[in-house]
Amino acid sequence: MSQKQDLKKLLTELEEKCPIINQPVNERDFSIVRRMKAEKELNIPIKRRIGCVISVKTRQPANKMNEQEWEEFYKELCDQLKQEHADMYGRLFSKGH
Repeated sequence: MSQKQDLKKLLTELEEKCPIINQPVNERDFSIVRRMKAEKELNIPIKRRIGCVISVKTRQPANKMNEQEWEEFYKELCDQLKQEHADMYGRLFSKGH
């Protein structure tokens, strides 16, 4: 399998495992952070990552950012999830996950 095919397979599996669906704010935030965390862990290139969230600061979708912008944006989203929905944050970032 080529690298492009491997990436396509990874993205397909990720979409099945971590779909982004329109849902209540707390669940949507959880879904987005979960997806971004999975993409980062799988080393998906930023340009191939989910672009449905847009930074107010950079005015760019996440998949159009450079690495530093993406990392800062991801951290801000994680911090927001932790502050507003600590239980959901714990589900994502507990040692067992």
